[in-house]
Amino acid sequence: WTATEAVGSAAGPYLYSAALAAGGFAATRAGEQVAQTAGAHTAVLLGFTVLPAALMVLSVLAQRRYLLDSDARGRPEHPATDPGAAPGTPREA
Repeated sequence: WTATEAVGSAAGPYLYSAALAAGGFAATRAGEQVAQTAGAHTAVLLGFTVLPAALMVLSVLAQRRYLLDSDARGRPEHPATDPGAAPGTPREA
């Protein structure tokens, strides 16, 4: 989990800054004002809307393959975890 969190924490700002760079965003320094291009405005908009939505869709698609329920996987549960199962009898599917 920690490695996944670290990758996500690093990838998010990287992808957003890549979107800003692709849009031509101009950084400013203290006391300066820079007029941003229409492409930079679009990059900010897409970076706050489309980019997070696309990443969320990708994560949902990846998580759909991970099933926590053993019944959903088609495997019978261990009889000891089934309160209605008699000791030593396999659970019927």
